[in-house]
Amino acid sequence: MLFGELSFTPLPQEFFVGNKIFTVRLIKLALISIIFLFFVVTAISLLIPSRIRISKAINIYTQKDSVFVLINDTTKWKRWHPAFIPNDSTPKFPTVHIVQKIQNDSEIVMTLQQQGKPEVINGWKIYQANPTDSLTLQWYMDFHLKWYPWQKFGSLFYENTYGKLMEQGLDNIKQLTNK
Repeated sequence: MLFGELSFTPLPQEFFVGNKIFTVRLIKLALISIIFLFFVVTAISLLIPSRIRISKAINIYTQKDSVFVLINDTTKWKRWHPAFIPNDSTPKFPTVHIVQKIQNDSEIVMTLQQQGKPEVINGWKIYQANPTDSLTLQWYMDFHLKWYPWQKFGSLFYENTYGKLMEQGLDNIKQLTNK
């Protein structure tokens, strides 16, 4: 070999693992297929919106103030919020950081965030046509997702998990305020 020349040893075309033979073509096909499948799944996930709102509402025959007292005071959430109702087992959620963002005469907006997880915006809005009639309490949760396919596809199940929790919470508020 002269100075400046490179020696080239061809790669083997077959690999032995145990008593099975894998060809280079099969390994290339598997790698290309996995990469292609990842790009297809990612492209499909881009069709799912990155901002999701789950909303539930209930009609309540009570005064606006009695509903807002339960929602605005987070120490009273143990009476109606399913995630904060104490039970004999371990708590449903670890420590949750709650920050109130908006409060006016018809809406309360708070952010809830567990350690190491993105914040979730929770809002409660009251609609009332006239003061003598019932009011409609709407509870919504806003989720902001990243582009990751597993987050986007996981969000398809939020309605089943959070929706039931919200319905139960609204029913609890109705029972507490209709007394």
